[in-house]
Amino acid sequence: MTEHAVLTLLGVASVATAISGFSGVVAVFGGRAEGKWSAADRFRTTNMLILSLGACLLSFVPLLEELFRVPDRTIWMTSSSLLVAFCAAYFVYTMIKLQNPDLRRPGALIAWVRIVYFICLGLAIVLQTLNVAGALVERDAAPYITGLIFLLILAGLQFAFLVLAPLKAAD
Repeated sequence: MTEHAVLTLLGVASVATAISGFSGVVAVFGGRAEGKWSAADRFRTTNMLILSLGACLLSFVPLLEELFRVPDRTIWMTSSSLLVAFCAAYFVYTMIKLQNPDLRRPGALIAWVRIVYFICLGLAIVLQTLNVAGALVERDAAPYITGLIFLLILAGLQFAFLVLAPLKAAD
C-alpha cells in the first residue's frame, strides 16, 4: 500500500470522526437535547452517525490488513467487499425507514437530497463491486477511497440539513 493511500485513509477517518462529533453539537445547540426531535431530524442524525462512523471504521480495514502483510490486491478486494456489504445493507435499511409516514409528508425531506443520497450509495455499490471483480477498474485504493468519500458526502449532506433546517425555520 502506498503512503499516499495510507494518508488518504487516515484523512477520511478524521473527517468522518469530525462529522459524527458535530452531531452531538447539533443535538445540544439545536434544542434537540430536550427531546424536540422531528422524525426528519432523527432520520438525518441516524444517517449522519451511521454513515460517518461506518466510513471511519471502514477506512481502517485496509490499514489493519496491511499490518498483517496481506497482498495489496487482496486488501482492496476484501475491503471493497465489506464496503459493498455496508452500502447495500444501508440502502435497504434506508428504503425501509423511508416508509415512515412522517418522512413521506411534504417538506419532511428534500427531494433532491434523497436523489443524491441514493445515487451516491448506488455508485459506491457499483464501484466497489467493480473493484472486487477487477473489472473496468484496477484493484487499487482509488475505487475504495472514492466509495468512502461517497459516504462522507452523504453524511455531510445530513449534517448540513440538520443545521440548516432550524435556521430556515427561524426566518
